[in-house]
Amino acid sequence: MCIQQDGRIHLTVVYFGKEEMNEVKGILENTSKAANFRNFTFIQLNGEFSRGKGLDVGARFWKGSNVLLFFCDVDIYFTSEFLNTCRLNTQPGKKVFYPVLFSQYNPGIIYGHHDAVPPLEQQLVIKKETGFWRDFGFGMTCQYRSDFINIGGFDLDIKGWGGEDVHLYRKYLHSNLIVVRTPVRGLFHLWHEKRCMDELTPEQYKMCMQSKAMNEASHGQLGMLVFRHEIEAHLRKQKTSSKKT
Repeated sequence: MCIQQDGRIHLTVVYFGKEEMNEVKGILENTSKAANFRNFTFIQLNGEFSRGKGLDVGARFWKGSNVLLFFCDVDIYFTSEFLNTCRLNTQPGKKVFYPVLFSQYNPGIIYGHHDAVPPLEQQLVIKKETGFWRDFGFGMTCQYRSDFINIGGFDLDIKGWGGEDVHLYRKYLHSNLIVVRTPVRGLFHLWHEKRCMDELTPEQYKMCMQSKAMNEASHGQLGMLVFRHEIEAHLRKQKTSSKKT
């Protein structure tokens, strides 16, 4: 998306551990050759995974002039229009941007009554049946590197998944900068199976499980799954009744 339609970007990938590292580096190098794109940096870190540390290291690694950062996880789909929205809603020393993205429900549930799950591009439709606005999520954000450094970056004492993004967001709320918070149409969280690890703190584990439940389907769709046996029993009774009459 960036290479073909925008071009004005530098990709920094921060990778923890060495498992499958060569595969990821291979993807980057092949893409670089195929698209004649060399504006990327690969950083390998050892030790326990920490989202906050990974993003912090990536942001501080940049040695050029002040740059606009877009913190983006690997399960995010965005359009080139979103990148322009990212630029329009940020200003060094004045504004940081915290978009509300649209989070996709489990396609296996959403399209369970279809013959097959449609291609990804056809799934990215903003409707209450297909997903929800992730108004509790603060992980995807656009902010200038100077503002990120001045605010103190992420809390590196927070390990693993969750919490570091909210902490940074609250620091901006208590600063003199304007925090722009609004839903955007070109930013999607793609559904994937979520695993909540045992090593998470009780608070992190609770957050993870809440996120897992909300990502599966809408309230109505989950209700239909819970009561599917009653629905099927009702249909059987209806068929039996119609045969007798």
